Amino acid sequence: MTCTDANVARTHDPPRSSGSATTIKPREPRPYLNGPCIVESIGSSPQRAVRATPGVSSARRWRGAISGRAGRTPVDLGDGKLTILPFEKLTRATQRKKLRSLAFDCLEYHGVIAGDIRLLQFEDNAVYLVEAGDARYVLRMSVRDGRSPQEQCSELEWMESLIAEKAIIAPKPVYARPDRKVSVHARPGWPEAVTTAMFEWIPGKVSPGSLNGRMAEELGRVTAKLHEHAMHYRLPADFSRPEWGHAEIFDHGAAALSPLARERLSAEEQALLAQVREAVRDRLPERTAAEWGLIHADLHRGNLVVTPEGDVAVIDFDDCGLGYYMLDVATVLSSFLRSCKAADYPEFAASYSRGYRSVRDFPPSVGLLNEFLVMRDTIILNFILGSANQAVMEWGPVRAKGILGLMRDYLNTGRYPGYLNLAHIS
Repeated sequence: MTCTDANVARTHDPPRSSGSATTIKPREPRPYLNGPCIVESIGSSPQRAVRATPGVSSARRWRGAISGRAGRTPVDLGDGKLTILPFEKLTRATQRKKLRSLAFDCLEYHGVIAGDIRLLQFEDNAVYLVEAGDARYVLRMSVRDGRSPQEQCSELEWMESLIAEKAIIAPKPVYARPDRKVSVHARPGWPEAVTTAMFEWIPGKVSPGSLNGRMAEELGRVTAKLHEHAMHYRLPADFSRPEWGHAEIFDHGAAALSPLARERLSAEEQALLAQVREAVRDRLPERTAAEWGLIHADLHRGNLVVTPEGDVAVIDFDDCGLGYYMLDVATVLSSFLRSCKAADYPEFAASYSRGYRSVRDFPPSVGLLNEFLVMRDTIILNFILGSANQAVMEWGPVRAKGILGLMRDYLNTGRYPGYLNLAHIS
């Protein structure tokens, strides 16, 4: 969910384009099921094609709650006998080796002959930069339970619409076939299917930790244009994306559902989260059209690319779904609060606000920014507590401790770091 590498995020990106997704010549697929998502077998021995199981709670990803469904590898533990280990139990080096091998098979399906691939990120998804002659692509591999194939198809459809209507600069999907948006690969030794999506690469750099006034205003305009498009976007009949409401974040997140959370969180911390849940619920607005709609849901600075032309591109739509528009605003402000100098934050927020309001008014709940900042940090807390990824465990515990401290202060003061009265700053 968080990412600091340049031009990379769990989902990734492509350049400015004119509308329809890129289609490249694929190899002939092995057996697949009809519909927008191919389910096929790759590897040395074909398997029966099966429809992938829809995504389940992030609590399934807890490091201590590993089931036999994960991708497994036989290892010799020293007694001459081969023991099957779940994917999450493998060393990070072994995981990366297996993923790299599978990545080349996925690229072959897409018809891409890669000169080189480089792992950009491996947290929720494995994300590769693909060099193929003069072309550069991003391959996203959803390795464990996460977004279902239909959810990923819906994500790509919204991105296509954003590009076609020139609302913002967003990743351009690359399809193996015009009628196949994502592919779901089954491989011997990988009981869980791997869902893959490809995008063109957006040249540029991840947004710096502190933006000048002009760029902050541009970021505000981009956020507003995203929301303006969402308000008029007609959801397809089969559209399926997660929701980011109070119940989904507080009641259905890893912190609330996972047994392992009770091991990682003290009794006092569990009680704290219960109090925060009630405080936020009592203040949230109704889900009216002015407040609630399709949002990006992960607009931190690592998902904002400044192009060589000086434009702001938005990448990583993996979390997009239905939610409060102010949650996107809170995500932007929270991210830059953590990365810029404290003295620079009010000026950044004022410039961002001017940019947003030059396109559309803030939602009526703009005065509830405190609560949306809390919701954003709760999403991050759920991600940390629900992750089995070794890289996340390197930074996650410290971040989680800091968030819990901020929530204590919120209960005592009613204020959360990053709050400003956006309706009145100029």
